[in-house]
Amino acid sequence: MEHRFTSIEALLEEIAAENHLDLARDDPILVLHTIHRRVLQDGLEAQQAQLDQYQQVLESLSLRWSEDARDKAERSLNAALAAARGLLAQAAHEHAAAGAVALRAQLDAALARLDASLAQAQRHAWLHLLAAGITLCAAAVAAWGLRA
Repeated sequence: MEHRFTSIEALLEEIAAENHLDLARDDPILVLHTIHRRVLQDGLEAQQAQLDQYQQVLESLSLRWSEDARDKAERSLNAALAAARGLLAQAAHEHAAAGAVALRAQLDAALARLDASLAQAQRHAWLHLLAAGITLCAAAVAAWGLRA
């Protein structure tokens, strides 16, 4: 920040205008002005150094907080993904079990119909065998009757 008393001439003009005093360039009071200006400049430099250091600390903290937040978000996301995988595996297992039960029921029903068809075919085979046996007997009786 630039002070309005940047030169000795401007300072002398200001003192003369406000206090009605004429000071020479070698007046001892100007030494105080020079010291005051130097102290202000040193203070400004020290404050700027502290502000720069504070800014570095804030940036470091911000970076660390950002990394911490990212790490926590990644852990949360990984935990959620693991939970979702577990739920998906459990749901797949349950659906596979339900599908197996349904398939077993369908197979049992198909086997029951097949057993019924086989039983009916067996009855028909026995009836055909009986009819063939009767026909054979009738042919034997007819052949015996023709021979006599």
